[in-house]
Amino acid sequence: MREQLLTPLREYLDEARGAMPLAQVQGYLFALICAPAPIEEEVWLQEVLGESAVDCDESVLFALMSLHQQISEQVYESGFKLTDNIRVAQRWQDNLVADADLHLWAKGFVLGVNYYLEPLLSASSCSEQCKEMLAQAVTVLGLFADAEQFNTHAANSGQGEQAFNDSLIDMMADFSLGFAELIELAAVQSGLFDDEPHWEA
Repeated sequence: MREQLLTPLREYLDEARGAMPLAQVQGYLFALICAPAPIEEEVWLQEVLGESAVDCDESVLFALMSLHQQISEQVYESGFKLTDNIRVAQRWQDNLVADADLHLWAKGFVLGVNYYLEPLLSASSCSEQCKEMLAQAVTVLGLFADAEQFNTHAANSGQGEQAFNDSLIDMMADFSLGFAELIELAAVQSGLFDDEPHWEA
């Protein structure tokens, strides 16, 4: 059922002018779903669809909302599994090419997390330990977005690129599973978000 929803959506996004590829949408929505305060639908739909937003078919909007709901259920109920959502290539080089799922997912994640990352990292009431954990999680989850950064971290790790790729994917799986809880912890400590987190509503 899930693939029946995603295949036409993937095809539409690939052809729509200015729209994000599906894997990028998935990373973007993951970051937004973990946000400490809701991001308006109009905002993210415009970002996802680009120029195509003005004349987008209702079936596409429905598919995007369904995708949002599916990712949300994974994040807050069943547990988010990155490799169940996107294709991961075996060779490290293949995960960094422009149309690779992992590269696109990371690009979308970085775009989405930028809505709320800076206020959390600069909040004086947020503990240094929490900030360090948050910064590390964001780095790990977004590293495939930038080949240069990937190569720098691989070199610093003392591992070859392939070994670093394999360990990074394992780390991404762990960090994506607990990312929403980490954001909630940082949001509570920061004191910037007075309302209860939207995922508890």
